[in-house]
Amino acid sequence: MLREYFNDLNILEKNRLAARAYFKRPIKNLKGMWNFKFFDSPKRITENVILNKADQSWETIRVPSCWQLEGYGQMHYTDLYYQFPLAPPLVPIINPTGVYKKEFNLNEDLTNKEAILRFHGVDSAFAVYLNQKFIGYSQGSRMISEFKIDPFLKSKNELTIVVYKWSDGSYLEDQDMWWFSGIFRDVELEITDQVNIWDYKFKNKFDQEYKLADALFEIKVRGLEFIDKKNWTLRAIIKDQNSVLAEAKFKLKEKIDFKFEKLVVNKWTAETPNLYQMKLEIYDAENNLRDKIEDKIGFREIKIKNNKILLNGKKIMFRGVNRHEFNQDTGRTITKKEMLDDVLMMKKNNINAVRTAHYPNSVYFYQLCDQYGLYVIDEADLECHGFELTSDYKKITVDQAWEKAFIDRIKRLVERDKNRASVLIWSLGNESEYGHNFKKMAQVAKNIDPTRPLHYEGDKNTESTDIYSTMYSSIEKLEEIGRNNNNTKPHIHCEYAHAMGNGPGSLQDYWNIYEKYERLHGGFVWEWVDQGIRTVDKNGNLYYKYGGDYGEQPHNANFNLDGLLFPDRSPSPGLIEYKQVIAPIKFKIVNLEAGIFSIENKYNFIDLGSYKLDWEIKSAGKIYKSNTTNLRGIKAGESQDIIINLKNIDYNKSKEAYYIYFTVSLKETQKWAEIGHLISREAFEIKSKQKHIKLEKLKEDNTGEIVIEKNSDTLKLNTKKAEIIFDKIKGNLKSYSYQGEEVLLSGPQFSCWRAPIDNDMYILKEWKEKYFLNLMKNYNEEFSYKQKNNGILVKTKSVFGGPNQEWFYQLESEYWVDNQGRIKFKFIGELRDPAGVMQTMLPRIGFDYQLHSSFTQFSWLGRGPHENYSDSKTSALIDLYEKKLEELYTPYPYPQTNGNRSDLSWLEISNKSKKIKFSSENNFNFSAHQYKESDFEKSKHLNDLKARDKIFLKLDYKQNGLGSNSCGPQQLSKHRLKAVNFIFELKMEVE
Repeated sequence: MLREYFNDLNILEKNRLAARAYFKRPIKNLKGMWNFKFFDSPKRITENVILNKADQSWETIRVPSCWQLEGYGQMHYTDLYYQFPLAPPLVPIINPTGVYKKEFNLNEDLTNKEAILRFHGVDSAFAVYLNQKFIGYSQGSRMISEFKIDPFLKSKNELTIVVYKWSDGSYLEDQDMWWFSGIFRDVELEITDQVNIWDYKFKNKFDQEYKLADALFEIKVRGLEFIDKKNWTLRAIIKDQNSVLAEAKFKLKEKIDFKFEKLVVNKWTAETPNLYQMKLEIYDAENNLRDKIEDKIGFREIKIKNNKILLNGKKIMFRGVNRHEFNQDTGRTITKKEMLDDVLMMKKNNINAVRTAHYPNSVYFYQLCDQYGLYVIDEADLECHGFELTSDYKKITVDQAWEKAFIDRIKRLVERDKNRASVLIWSLGNESEYGHNFKKMAQVAKNIDPTRPLHYEGDKNTESTDIYSTMYSSIEKLEEIGRNNNNTKPHIHCEYAHAMGNGPGSLQDYWNIYEKYERLHGGFVWEWVDQGIRTVDKNGNLYYKYGGDYGEQPHNANFNLDGLLFPDRSPSPGLIEYKQVIAPIKFKIVNLEAGIFSIENKYNFIDLGSYKLDWEIKSAGKIYKSNTTNLRGIKAGESQDIIINLKNIDYNKSKEAYYIYFTVSLKETQKWAEIGHLISREAFEIKSKQKHIKLEKLKEDNTGEIVIEKNSDTLKLNTKKAEIIFDKIKGNLKSYSYQGEEVLLSGPQFSCWRAPIDNDMYILKEWKEKYFLNLMKNYNEEFSYKQKNNGILVKTKSVFGGPNQEWFYQLESEYWVDNQGRIKFKFIGELRDPAGVMQTMLPRIGFDYQLHSSFTQFSWLGRGPHENYSDSKTSALIDLYEKKLEELYTPYPYPQTNGNRSDLSWLEISNKSKKIKFSSENNFNFSAHQYKESDFEKSKHLNDLKARDKIFLKLDYKQNGLGSNSCGPQQLSKHRLKAVNFIFELKMEVE
């Protein structure tokens, strides 16, 4: 009785109904607890398993769910490895299989009714039995499958579903994610009149001015063979919230084509997601309502002209993300609330586009994109990435035996989502090379829907597609693409800025290029959310599992922790940076002397009437002037100057730099955000800081002398309030105590190392095995001291280098200690590399300090409040910030260096009674944790980190940029920290 179709390329389905659009109708949702039995192979399933009711030997499972997360089978993550030998279309006999059973009752009379059983997502193939009768079979994990079941329904029913982990379809589903299985989306029962609206297709056509639109419909009706259709009618209505836009009545037949002409409509865009209620109704000869469907439609036109993607006649930019369906607890089973949360989070962070990587998402997600306004690249459930590692990447892409399977993937996608206003572009799939089967897919898609462009990055020469798409292109490559006018097709960066761990860097650099060339249309950051599985260890500590944590082989480790959101959907610093980089309202200086600034509206379709501008003039956190400005009248794509009087301010009140801050927020509530929600914030320096008073010239009084104590290995300096101990052998500051309390447990230790970030993965071997950067040490050569002015000047000279390295730093360190216990540090680093062998980047150039654990309050004048680096600081404005120690830490699920703040003028660290202040003439970086860098480096999960009883402070001359080299280019040259000569000066004061 069990029919095994899952190894047969010629059988993609049995009795599955033709694909159609999804629309709203009353349904019975069969979600809940089902009986379940798990087998390691379908060969072990007997006929009795199908025929007999579930007994006490059966367990229960939630539907929808992924069975691995319910305790069955093996968890496994890969980026591109298949889990079985590549012998297409065959899959292993040991093929985990789940049998589901569900009993349900029907109380309604099914006379003259049709019943459709709908599966929204089953991974990877399944057979359906109802009341011991075989109903059908389907495969294609993330596409709708429907079966007609009314002939088999009774008042009491038992539904049996046999789900196979592997099928020949699995060769098309190698998609950089956890290999989950089971019924992971809803199962629905839809009962209608036997005469019903089976499908509809909507499209619109604008006049040349985009003022009037024709609405064109194609309607398919089922069941006419059961009636005398004379005097039966179809009624069509289009309404907005207040009135009927158009309505008409037509004689009922199997296919009804009609149009409403010259409608005055509000167009749909991501900025103006105007939707109209569409209702189709069937009435019988006695004017009884027999069937109806409702849906929301949007009027918009997408086309390509002169290298540009145009929506309603205007070029648009994709400020996008790639989105896997993922939840930290339930895998690919996502609730409606979680989908809504994602959409709202995207809108609030200025994201306007989603690529459904790499498969069709839940139908509800598209309805939300329609409603709230997000552009969608809708991708077919197709990726054959593992073949890239074989001798023939194109193996099944060019094999015509697979043509039917490829076409099935695009046809079901297009038919399902053809009426969604948010879907602007069809994508044929992902990372499967290119060949015959993709050409056929493109033809089918165009035949069904000629109104939307086609995308597929694998079609390098755009033979079948309308858009030139690339992945992870460098800035230099994008510049070349932008300048190339020979190719007449627009460009989309379908994946870029791999957001793995600490990063991505250079988002601003990317957008500077996107906005420079008309051919470029932005891109889609990889990816939206980390795919970590929430886990709690035996001590109650939270951490996230990734590839390999379940003992699976092969795997791609933490390569699935690459989202702008952490697994719990809290925002990463990368998302905060992305929000500001892609902000649709930007500022620039026109004439600083005259106080003229420009406001640019980067929206394509709306003016700024719903926003307000607050501006402030501040120095060191203090506001000296502020006001609120109305932005009404700044139309889409236009700029407007504002004049602010910068001259009636006493700039002598602060020695720090003065900045003007522009903050744009909602002045009225939108459906996606509350009033006051931040859209954009920028700052510009309007008056540079005054030079700080030299430490040597501070308070040259005689209120206290410095008492010197020395022995063979230490030098101790005692002032009235401070005790400072130097290690003469190591040549550094050993301890600093103030008023009897030890403040510094050790002083500045030169270092070029930081715990690697994910973006360092490809350079890490060079760093560790060629240059030994992690093993570099300081070897003291000289130690001396002398009186200078009203203090003591301690000097050391040392060599800083790594094992077997002929390049090194010659480091001269000066510590000038005054009679108040203040210290001025001056570090002079001279690179010694006569043979020119040092050719790599450095992770950092800086100094490590250790503080007493009580110093947990931090305030600084510099960039913040979140972490920032040289290529990730557009969102981090210079201002006065305060944080607790724990708030300086970014909990990357795979531990790595984090928490840097850059461009500081000064830093204050305090406990309940004392305050340490570091300041500099030139900007510097800092980070502070209760973990050593080696702790981050050795730890594989959050729960591996154990807080120490001291604070590890880094004060850095420079930090290397972040880049996105975990899957993309290295840092831009301007963000690479080279081994260079440097002078780094700091002043330390304690009070």
